[in-house]
Amino acid sequence: MTLGFVTALVLVLYKPTRHVGHVLLVVIAFICVGVTVFPVGQYGVQILENRFARPTIESIKGDNIAGIIVLGGAVDGQQYVERGLVEYNDSADRVLSMLQLANHHPDIPVIYSGADGALAARGFNEADAVQADMSARGFNAINIVYENQSRNTAENAALSYQLVTKNWPKRAQGKWLLVTSARHMPRAMGVFRQYDWSIIAWPVDYIAPAHLHLTDINVSHSIKMLDNALKEFAGLTAYYWTGRTSTWFPAP
Repeated sequence: MTLGFVTALVLVLYKPTRHVGHVLLVVIAFICVGVTVFPVGQYGVQILENRFARPTIESIKGDNIAGIIVLGGAVDGQQYVERGLVEYNDSADRVLSMLQLANHHPDIPVIYSGADGALAARGFNEADAVQADMSARGFNAINIVYENQSRNTAENAALSYQLVTKNWPKRAQGKWLLVTSARHMPRAMGVFRQYDWSIIAWPVDYIAPAHLHLTDINVSHSIKMLDNALKEFAGLTAYYWTGRTSTWFPAP
């Protein structure tokens, strides 16, 4: 959207392309109004977030839970690189849920999986940063293990599975909770199922409202929601085409 707006402004500056620039500006304006009045982005995110329901703490107490896997993505890597601070983003509920579940299940392993998803190395490793931050805050749960090599969801699954089969081979056959953002859960479940794991979804970080409204005067929020939906559906498509998931839109 921003690129289109800048392109339109550049076109308007030159007389031969001025008409094209004006047309492009009108198109962009209509798109902004459309995604604001009609909650396309919110609807897309809601479809993703409602795919897997989250059980209650009470409902899993009777299950033989072998372990818990929490996917990284909760720390602002750029802030860490520039300021040396662990600042949690809008996926911070992954870390909070990790602490909650580790407290309820103190005798089973909890894996926090994730290094850095940036293409170029920048001196940031999320698992290491979270581990140091948890220690500094006094949360020294001995059952939390930090996997600090994976750079994406596919590597989260592969390296976590290697870790489990190496350190807890008997537990690999049991039920594992998978914690990640609700909109990301379908893709994550599809990837983890490739390893014949018995995985129970534990979605967090809901951002779509439970009930959609026709209008939303917050243009930037509407565009951000659309971006979130398009990004995740693009990820689902890419993972399906590359064989990382066996179905395009994994279901319960």
